Amino acid sequence: MYVVIGANGYFGSYLLKNILEYTDEQIVATARNLENAIKENSRITWECLDVQNKADVYGLKEKIKKEKDIKMIYLAAFHHPDEVENKKNLAWNINVIALAEFINIFADCVKKFFYSSSDVVYGDSIDNYEYMENDLLNPVNFYGHNKCVSESLVVHRGYNVFRFPFMISPSIIYKKHFYDEIVTALKGGKKIEMFVDSYRSAISFDNAAYIMIYLIENKKIPKILNICGSNALSKYDVGLKIAERENLDKKLIIPVSIEKFQVNNFRVKRAKSTLMSNNMLRSLLNIEYIDVFEKPNLSWSKE
Repeated sequence: MYVVIGANGYFGSYLLKNILEYTDEQIVATARNLENAIKENSRITWECLDVQNKADVYGLKEKIKKEKDIKMIYLAAFHHPDEVENKKNLAWNINVIALAEFINIFADCVKKFFYSSSDVVYGDSIDNYEYMENDLLNPVNFYGHNKCVSESLVVHRGYNVFRFPFMISPSIIYKKHFYDEIVTALKGGKKIEMFVDSYRSAISFDNAAYIMIYLIENKKIPKILNICGSNALSKYDVGLKIAERENLDKKLIIPVSIEKFQVNNFRVKRAKSTLMSNNMLRSLLNIEYIDVFEKPNLSWSKE
Protein backbone atom coordinates (compact mmCIF):
# COMPACT_ATOMS: atom_id res chain seq x y z
CA MET A 1 0.00 0.00 0.00
CA TYR A 2 1.07 3.55 -0.80
CA VAL A 3 0.16 6.35 1.59
CA VAL A 4 0.69 9.82 0.11
CA ILE A 5 0.56 12.70 2.60
CA GLY A 6 -0.46 15.97 0.94
CA ALA A 7 -1.49 14.30 -2.31
CA ASN A 8 -3.78 16.91 -3.85
CA GLY A 9 -1.13 19.25 -5.31
CA TYR A 10 0.64 19.27 -8.67
CA PHE A 11 3.31 16.72 -7.75
CA GLY A 12 1.00 14.60 -5.63
CA SER A 13 -1.42 14.20 -8.51
CA TYR A 14 1.36 12.91 -10.76
CA LEU A 15 2.54 10.52 -8.05
CA LEU A 16 -0.98 9.08 -7.84
CA LYS A 17 -1.07 8.82 -11.64
CA ASN A 18 2.19 6.87 -11.79
CA ILE A 19 1.38 4.61 -8.84
CA LEU A 20 -1.87 3.68 -10.57
CA GLU A 21 -0.19 3.17 -13.93
CA TYR A 22 2.91 1.22 -12.89
CA THR A 23 1.83 -0.73 -9.78
CA ASP A 24 -1.22 -2.64 -8.61
CA GLU A 25 -1.04 -1.15 -5.10
CA GLN A 26 -3.93 0.38 -3.20
CA ILE A 27 -3.45 4.04 -2.26
CA VAL A 28 -4.44 6.12 0.74
CA ALA A 29 -4.15 9.79 -0.23
CA THR A 30 -4.50 12.65 2.25
CA ALA A 31 -5.24 16.35 1.97
CA ARG A 32 -6.32 19.11 4.35
CA ASN A 33 -9.30 19.82 2.11
CA LEU A 34 -10.91 17.05 0.07
CA GLU A 35 -13.17 19.35 -1.96
CA ASN A 36 -10.90 19.23 -5.03
CA ALA A 37 -9.42 15.76 -4.52
CA ILE A 38 -9.38 13.48 -7.57
CA LYS A 39 -11.87 10.74 -6.62
CA GLU A 40 -12.28 8.92 -9.91
CA ASN A 41 -10.32 5.74 -9.12
CA SER A 42 -11.52 2.96 -6.81
CA ARG A 43 -7.93 2.13 -5.79
CA ILE A 44 -7.58 5.53 -4.07
CA THR A 45 -9.05 6.16 -0.63
CA TRP A 46 -8.98 9.82 0.39
CA GLU A 47 -8.57 10.91 4.01
CA CYS A 48 -8.84 14.45 5.38
CA LEU A 49 -5.65 15.16 7.33
CA ASP A 50 -3.93 18.23 8.73
CA VAL A 51 -0.38 17.23 9.73
CA GLN A 52 -0.56 19.67 12.66
CA ASN A 53 -3.66 17.97 14.06
CA LYS A 54 -2.64 14.97 16.17
CA ALA A 55 -6.18 13.60 16.15
CA ASP A 56 -6.04 13.46 12.34
CA VAL A 57 -2.62 11.81 12.40
CA TYR A 58 -3.58 9.18 14.98
CA GLY A 59 -6.82 8.60 13.08
CA LEU A 60 -4.87 7.81 9.92
CA LYS A 61 -2.60 5.46 11.85
CA GLU A 62 -5.57 3.51 13.16
CA LYS A 63 -6.82 3.02 9.60
CA ILE A 64 -3.54 1.77 8.09
CA LYS A 65 -1.51 0.24 10.93
CA LYS A 66 -2.49 -3.36 10.10
CA GLU A 67 -1.40 -3.02 6.47
CA LYS A 68 1.79 -4.78 5.42
CA ASP A 69 4.60 -3.09 3.47
CA ILE A 70 3.36 0.50 3.77
CA LYS A 71 5.20 2.90 1.47
CA MET A 72 4.62 6.40 2.79
CA ILE A 73 5.43 9.50 0.72
CA TYR A 74 5.41 12.78 2.63
CA LEU A 75 4.71 15.89 0.53
CA ALA A 76 3.07 18.16 3.11
CA ALA A 77 4.87 21.51 3.45
CA PHE A 78 4.51 25.26 3.83
CA HIS A 79 6.76 26.14 0.94
CA HIS A 80 6.47 29.66 -0.52
CA PRO A 81 9.76 31.36 0.53
CA ASP A 82 8.22 34.83 1.00
CA GLU A 83 5.33 33.46 3.08
CA VAL A 84 7.69 31.25 5.09
CA GLU A 85 9.82 34.28 5.93
CA ASN A 86 6.74 36.27 6.90
CA LYS A 87 5.28 33.47 9.05
CA LYS A 88 8.36 31.81 10.49
CA ASN A 89 6.71 30.20 13.50
CA LEU A 90 3.88 28.72 11.45
CA ALA A 91 6.33 27.46 8.81
CA TRP A 92 8.57 25.88 11.45
CA ASN A 93 5.58 24.22 13.11
CA ILE A 94 4.39 22.72 9.81
CA ASN A 95 7.71 21.91 8.16
CA VAL A 96 9.69 20.73 11.19
CA ILE A 97 7.66 20.16 14.37
CA ALA A 98 4.68 18.46 12.70
CA LEU A 99 7.02 16.30 10.61
CA ALA A 100 8.98 15.18 13.68
CA GLU A 101 5.80 14.27 15.54
CA PHE A 102 4.37 12.55 12.45
CA ILE A 103 7.45 10.35 12.11
CA ASN A 104 7.34 9.50 15.81
CA ILE A 105 3.71 8.44 15.61
CA PHE A 106 4.19 6.18 12.59
CA ALA A 107 7.67 4.81 13.41
CA ASP A 108 6.38 1.47 14.68
CA CYS A 109 4.25 0.65 11.63
CA VAL A 110 5.93 2.41 8.68
CA LYS A 111 9.33 1.10 7.62
CA LYS A 112 9.45 2.83 4.23
CA PHE A 113 9.09 6.61 4.47
CA PHE A 114 10.09 8.95 1.64
CA TYR A 115 10.38 12.68 2.21
CA SER A 116 10.11 15.16 -0.66
CA SER A 117 12.78 17.84 -0.36
CA SER A 118 14.14 20.50 -2.68
CA ASP A 119 17.24 22.01 -4.22
CA VAL A 120 16.73 25.00 -1.88
CA VAL A 121 18.96 23.20 0.64
CA TYR A 122 22.01 23.72 -1.58
CA GLY A 123 22.06 27.47 -2.21
CA ASP A 124 23.76 29.15 -5.17
CA SER A 125 25.73 27.18 -7.75
CA ILE A 126 29.04 28.96 -8.33
CA ASP A 127 30.53 28.56 -11.82
CA ASN A 128 27.74 26.14 -12.79
CA TYR A 129 28.69 23.64 -10.08
CA GLU A 130 26.32 20.68 -9.86
CA TYR A 131 25.63 19.81 -6.24
CA MET A 132 26.03 16.19 -5.17
CA GLU A 133 24.08 14.54 -2.40
CA ASN A 134 26.94 14.61 0.13
CA ASP A 135 27.90 18.26 -0.41
CA LEU A 136 27.66 20.76 2.42
CA LEU A 137 24.31 22.56 2.49
CA ASN A 138 24.13 26.34 2.21
CA PRO A 139 20.50 27.55 2.00
CA VAL A 140 19.94 31.25 1.33
CA ASN A 141 16.56 31.66 3.04
CA PHE A 142 14.52 30.40 6.00
CA TYR A 143 12.55 27.94 3.86
CA GLY A 144 15.83 26.34 2.82
CA HIS A 145 16.82 26.03 6.48
CA ASN A 146 13.44 24.41 7.22
CA LYS A 147 14.14 21.78 4.59
CA CYS A 148 17.66 21.13 5.91
CA VAL A 149 16.36 20.44 9.41
CA SER A 150 13.49 18.33 8.07
CA GLU A 151 15.87 16.22 6.00
CA SER A 152 18.03 15.60 9.05
CA LEU A 153 15.01 14.42 11.05
CA VAL A 154 14.07 11.97 8.31
CA VAL A 155 17.55 10.57 7.70
CA HIS A 156 18.39 10.16 11.38
CA ARG A 157 15.24 8.07 11.82
CA GLY A 158 16.49 5.77 9.07
CA TYR A 159 14.22 7.00 6.29
CA ASN A 160 14.79 8.42 2.80
CA VAL A 161 14.99 11.90 1.26
CA PHE A 162 14.48 12.77 -2.41
CA ARG A 163 15.65 16.23 -3.51
CA PHE A 164 13.81 17.77 -6.45
CA PRO A 165 14.52 20.84 -8.62
CA PHE A 166 12.10 23.19 -10.37
CA MET A 167 9.37 20.92 -11.76
CA ILE A 168 6.87 21.70 -14.50
CA SER A 169 4.10 19.83 -16.35
CA PRO A 170 0.55 20.43 -17.52
CA SER A 171 -1.72 20.45 -14.48
CA ILE A 172 -3.95 17.40 -13.99
CA ILE A 173 -5.78 18.94 -11.02
CA TYR A 174 -8.33 21.71 -10.57
CA LYS A 175 -5.92 24.65 -10.89
CA LYS A 176 -3.57 25.67 -13.66
CA HIS A 177 0.20 25.38 -13.39
CA PHE A 178 2.84 27.69 -14.89
CA TYR A 179 3.04 25.27 -17.85
CA ASP A 180 -0.63 25.88 -18.62
CA GLU A 181 -0.24 29.64 -18.28
CA ILE A 182 2.58 29.56 -20.83
CA VAL A 183 0.49 27.52 -23.27
CA THR A 184 -2.56 29.76 -22.82
CA ALA A 185 -0.50 32.89 -23.46
CA LEU A 186 1.15 31.48 -26.58
CA LYS A 187 -2.13 30.17 -27.99
CA GLY A 188 -3.57 33.65 -27.50
CA GLY A 189 -0.66 35.22 -29.39
CA LYS A 190 0.57 36.95 -26.23
CA LYS A 191 4.21 37.49 -25.41
CA ILE A 192 5.51 36.02 -22.16
CA GLU A 193 8.72 37.00 -20.38
CA MET A 194 10.90 34.25 -18.91
CA PHE A 195 14.21 34.31 -17.05
CA VAL A 196 17.21 33.63 -19.25
CA ASP A 197 19.99 33.83 -16.65
CA SER A 198 18.74 31.67 -13.76
CA TYR A 199 19.37 27.94 -14.10
CA ARG A 200 17.97 24.78 -12.51
CA SER A 201 18.23 21.05 -13.22
CA ALA A 202 14.58 21.06 -14.21
CA ILE A 203 12.39 17.99 -14.65
CA SER A 204 8.70 17.45 -15.28
CA PHE A 205 6.35 16.44 -12.48
CA ASP A 206 5.51 13.34 -14.50
CA ASN A 207 9.14 12.27 -14.98
CA ALA A 208 10.02 12.95 -11.35
CA ALA A 209 7.03 10.92 -10.13
CA TYR A 210 7.72 8.09 -12.58
CA ILE A 211 11.37 7.84 -11.51
CA MET A 212 10.49 8.08 -7.81
CA ILE A 213 7.94 5.24 -7.99
CA TYR A 214 10.31 3.16 -10.10
CA LEU A 215 13.03 3.53 -7.46
CA ILE A 216 10.67 2.67 -4.59
CA GLU A 217 9.44 -0.41 -6.45
CA ASN A 218 12.72 -1.66 -7.86
CA LYS A 219 15.86 -0.33 -6.18
CA LYS A 220 17.81 -0.12 -2.95
CA ILE A 221 17.77 3.63 -2.47
CA PRO A 222 20.47 5.81 -0.87
CA LYS A 223 19.29 7.80 2.14
CA ILE A 224 19.50 11.04 0.12
CA LEU A 225 19.09 11.18 -3.65
CA ASN A 226 18.76 13.96 -6.23
CA ILE A 227 16.00 13.37 -8.77
CA CYS A 228 16.53 15.87 -11.57
CA GLY A 229 17.15 16.35 -15.26
CA SER A 230 20.57 16.23 -16.90
CA ASN A 231 20.57 19.75 -18.34
CA ALA A 232 21.03 23.17 -16.77
CA LEU A 233 17.93 24.99 -17.99
CA SER A 234 16.69 28.53 -17.55
CA LYS A 235 12.94 29.09 -17.47
CA TYR A 236 13.41 30.63 -20.92
CA ASP A 237 14.90 27.32 -22.11
CA VAL A 238 11.98 25.44 -20.57
CA GLY A 239 9.54 27.83 -22.25
CA LEU A 240 11.10 27.14 -25.64
CA LYS A 241 10.78 23.40 -25.05
CA ILE A 242 7.12 23.80 -24.10
CA ALA A 243 6.44 25.86 -27.23
CA GLU A 244 8.10 23.15 -29.33
CA ARG A 245 6.14 20.36 -27.61
CA GLU A 246 2.85 22.20 -28.10
CA ASN A 247 3.69 23.40 -31.64
CA LEU A 248 3.42 27.06 -30.65
CA ASP A 249 5.35 30.20 -31.62
CA LYS A 250 8.71 30.35 -29.81
CA LYS A 251 9.18 33.98 -30.80
CA LEU A 252 6.51 35.01 -28.31
CA ILE A 253 8.79 33.92 -25.45
CA ILE A 254 10.91 36.91 -24.44
CA PRO A 255 14.18 36.42 -22.51
CA VAL A 256 14.59 38.68 -19.46
CA SER A 257 17.10 38.90 -16.62
CA ILE A 258 16.20 37.71 -13.13
CA GLU A 259 18.26 40.51 -11.55
CA LYS A 260 15.63 43.24 -11.84
CA PHE A 261 12.85 40.86 -10.81
CA GLN A 262 14.77 39.76 -7.71
CA VAL A 263 14.98 43.37 -6.55
CA ASN A 264 11.42 44.43 -7.34
CA ASN A 265 9.31 41.31 -6.74
CA PHE A 266 10.94 38.92 -4.26
CA ARG A 267 10.87 39.92 -0.61
CA VAL A 268 13.19 37.07 0.31
CA LYS A 269 16.46 36.13 -1.34
CA ARG A 270 16.50 33.18 -3.75
CA ALA A 271 19.51 31.41 -5.18
CA LYS A 272 20.06 32.74 -8.69
CA SER A 273 21.00 29.30 -10.01
CA THR A 274 21.00 25.91 -8.33
CA LEU A 275 22.19 22.90 -10.30
CA MET A 276 22.12 19.32 -9.07
CA SER A 277 24.14 16.32 -10.16
CA ASN A 278 22.15 13.27 -11.21
CA ASN A 279 25.20 10.99 -11.47
CA MET A 280 24.05 8.79 -8.60
CA LEU A 281 20.52 8.62 -9.99
CA ARG A 282 21.65 7.71 -13.49
CA SER A 283 23.93 5.02 -12.07
CA LEU A 284 20.99 3.51 -10.17
CA LEU A 285 18.81 3.64 -13.27
CA ASN A 286 21.64 2.48 -15.56
CA ILE A 287 20.96 5.25 -18.07
CA GLU A 288 23.10 8.04 -19.50
CA TYR A 289 20.64 10.92 -19.73
CA ILE A 290 17.44 12.22 -18.12
CA ASP A 291 15.34 14.64 -20.14
CA VAL A 292 13.12 17.30 -18.64
CA PHE A 293 10.00 15.91 -20.35
CA GLU A 294 10.68 12.60 -22.13
CA LYS A 295 10.35 9.58 -19.87
CA PRO A 296 13.42 7.32 -19.63
CA ASN A 297 13.05 3.70 -20.67
CA LEU A 298 13.36 1.75 -17.41
CA SER A 299 13.20 -1.97 -16.74
CA TRP A 300 10.64 -2.75 -14.01
CA SER A 301 12.28 -5.78 -12.37
CA LYS A 302 12.70 -5.65 -8.61
CA GLU A 303 16.13 -6.07 -7.03
